[in-house]
Amino acid sequence: MERTGRSLGNGEGSPLSKVSRNRRVWRYQPDLSPSANLAYVAGFYLGDGRAAGNENKVRFQLSDRVQLQYVGGLVARILERPDKHFTRNGPFYAVDYDSVVLSKFLSKSALQLADYFRGFFDAEGYVTWRVSMVRKSVGGFCVGAANTEMEYLHLVKRMLEVLGIESFLRRTNEAGTKMRIRGRTWIRRHDVYHVVIGRRASLDRFHLLIGFHNRVKAQKLRDAIRMGNMVANVRFAWLLARYEKKGRRWVVTESERVVSRGSEPQRPRRF
Repeated sequence: MERTGRSLGNGEGSPLSKVSRNRRVWRYQPDLSPSANLAYVAGFYLGDGRAAGNENKVRFQLSDRVQLQYVGGLVARILERPDKHFTRNGPFYAVDYDSVVLSKFLSKSALQLADYFRGFFDAEGYVTWRVSMVRKSVGGFCVGAANTEMEYLHLVKRMLEVLGIESFLRRTNEAGTKMRIRGRTWIRRHDVYHVVIGRRASLDRFHLLIGFHNRVKAQKLRDAIRMGNMVANVRFAWLLARYEKKGRRWVVTESERVVSRGSEPQRPRRF
């Protein structure tokens, strides 16, 4: 555009030159090198932030106006822009900052949670489905993870929401109750809580973004999704052909295990 301006005899003070200078300003790249402010904003974004405007904006929405002013001020410093005024949305206050680069950076940091969750669910997670041996039917399925720290699972639930995955919390066992492990009886010292993903849309999203690297759990998740796509009268026969019940667990039959032994475990996804 500057070349066009010069060919038309327009100098530095011409309108075309001003447009060109504004264009360079619009392409300004914020400094996203590691800093205390950026680390705080990224962590805050995981809890109460989201992308807006086709991912061209960073939006924070809180009920605490003072807290919103603080985090908004940090974003303004990172972008080297003046503080923006917040808007009122019912009981909440909101502020938006236009920045494609920052929006993509924060969204990517959120998606990297998938690697964390893949490890967590490999360690503590499970896949299960509802089966009625009397009715010979298979109902819905769920993905869950158990832990004795309720506050930790509350955090996991909040972080799953960042990835668009809905879940709920429940308690299954109380401290002092008996449990059997490898033929021996033990007494639980703590209550046992679960974070459970049960909605089909969230289960599909879990499978797409997180999944399992553990071979057995990955296979059970794929089979559960496959059964979910079958007609009701086919699911039960298909399940019994591949799984057998041992105690309260459904495990792959030996013949099916031999067939699938050479298959690769589910690989971590790239974003």
